[in-house]
Amino acid sequence: MRLVKFAVAAALGLSVAVGSFAAADSMTDAIKYRQSMMEVTGYNFKMMAAMVKKEMPYNKADFEKMASTVHTMSMLTQDGFPKGSDSMAAPTHAKDAVWSEPEKFNKDVVAFQKASAALVVAAKTGDMSQIGPQFKETAGTCKKCHDSFRSKSEG
Repeated sequence: MRLVKFAVAAALGLSVAVGSFAAADSMTDAIKYRQSMMEVTGYNFKMMAAMVKKEMPYNKADFEKMASTVHTMSMLTQDGFPKGSDSMAAPTHAKDAVWSEPEKFNKDVVAFQKASAALVVAAKTGDMSQIGPQFKETAGTCKKCHDSFRSKSEG
């Protein structure tokens, strides 16, 4: 339940103090935290994609809120991957490369953060000629990171 509160608070743009994950239970919490965060991100991406693809009506206020939520989640990404959560028995999609290649992982996370910040700016314009390309760029940062650091066969 605490993890849902983290994700909800983060989605609302509230400050979320994750704290330090040290004990085994905390590592399991860290995994649940990052999975919840990714679920919130994925949900918002699906809704925005439907608007960009004209599969559902475009709503500027909703799109802007979803873009903001994705950006908030991007800023929390690294909190969900503390050292030690790589060796947990809990089901996870994270590859060992998250921890064995931290500079590359952090570079990909920063790219997501920058792209999602730019998506928020584009969303505020309401101009689909700006939103569409920026949405595609932001989604591309997710795909790049997932290709390198997410296993499709686990969890």
